[in-house]
Amino acid sequence: MGVSSPWVLSALLTVAQAPVALPRLALDSFPPAARAAIADVYRDAAARPDDPETVGALAQRLHAWEIWEPAHQAYLRVRGLAPSSFDNHYLDAVVLQRLARPAEAAECLARALAVSPDYLPARVRRAEALLDAGNIAQSQQFFEALVKEAAAEPAAEVGLGRIAAAQGRHEAAVKHFERAVALFPELGAAYYGLALSYRALGRQDDARRALALHERYGAIWPAMDDRVLGDVLALRDDASARMQRGRKLAASGDLEGAIAEYEAALARDPSLAIAHANLIPLYGRTRNWAKAEEHYRAVVAAGVELDGAHYDYGVLLAAQEKWDLAADAYRRALAANPNHAAASNNLGQILERDRDFEAAAEEYRQAIASQPGFRLARFNLGRMLIALGRPEEAVAELAKITEPRDAESPRYLFGLATAHVRAGRKSEGIKWANEARRLALEFKQDELARAIERDLALLKP
Repeated sequence: MGVSSPWVLSALLTVAQAPVALPRLALDSFPPAARAAIADVYRDAAARPDDPETVGALAQRLHAWEIWEPAHQAYLRVRGLAPSSFDNHYLDAVVLQRLARPAEAAECLARALAVSPDYLPARVRRAEALLDAGNIAQSQQFFEALVKEAAAEPAAEVGLGRIAAAQGRHEAAVKHFERAVALFPELGAAYYGLALSYRALGRQDDARRALALHERYGAIWPAMDDRVLGDVLALRDDASARMQRGRKLAASGDLEGAIAEYEAALARDPSLAIAHANLIPLYGRTRNWAKAEEHYRAVVAAGVELDGAHYDYGVLLAAQEKWDLAADAYRRALAANPNHAAASNNLGQILERDRDFEAAAEEYRQAIASQPGFRLARFNLGRMLIALGRPEEAVAELAKITEPRDAESPRYLFGLATAHVRAGRKSEGIKWANEARRLALEFKQDELARAIERDLALLKP
């Protein structure tokens, strides 16, 4: 990822045009909140146009308020004033990506990575910018390296899927996109890629379901620790910005921080139904049932985001073991969106608790139909088929989730082993049980490994 010699590094950082002029801003045309936030830093930069700190402050404030072209012009000036600064090259690249100028963004990212070659968000952005600029070979090289980085793996799989699709290798593309959604089930871009590749393969039903999931999840993207960009985004304090910060904090696991940001957004704009909707699961995870229900009622009153709100309300009711009420909530979610795979799966689990195995199996089938890569739902269907005395059908389902081999795999393979044994194929069952035990030990799932050992002991002659 780095440069080949100290001379190249020096040339990359120091060869630059003379600093461009500061952007000229028509502040009176800005919304009042943006004008108030930018006016002082603009005045300071105009008074000290050769000071990298003041010009950089202007660039970042413009960036925070999404005033893209002037932000780029300010970054260009500060890059000329301070050519060895990682932050300015990186942040200008982010702006250039928003301006749909990927080749320039890739160049900026190369300069940034010459200073800090291990900064993961910059590595991901460079791979994406190169792909968008049509440099497929170099982009693929970077994405293949990023697959080895856990935080970057979902994005890298999406990138590799896009490359495979662009080359007409749609079977390979599907594998990459399915791996991406297995890692991050709400990755909207992966579902869009799946929809296009499914369509190219003639799998029209799968394409429609993937497109529905893309529409559901939109631009949701796995969080990555990006200190440099985070500091810029924190400069903005309006409702929309607080919402964005809430999403990122929730994705990173900071529940209390996310709740605070969403509540702050609602304090600024009480009509934000999506903020109410996002607070339902957050309060549910902190077991503040009363606040979760308060926000659920607000979403229902607004009449938007209903499928997600009903589903999240069902989850928090299930956490309180209010099974009948939870089932009703999942049914309301499915009435609003019949392709809500998680609602079908969770409803199936409640029906299973009631020992209505046929109905549970049907819900699991619906979950799989809505989201073919939903491994848990397929595992649940396999279990129900075993319980219903249909082990051959169970084998057919469970054989589809033997890959990838990850922390979920031991129980899936153990289920496949059980299905083979019930179907009269004891040796095949023992083979899969041993593999399940090996993976359970690898992933430190000691209790499961002991359970598999007990079953294996019973199968010995």
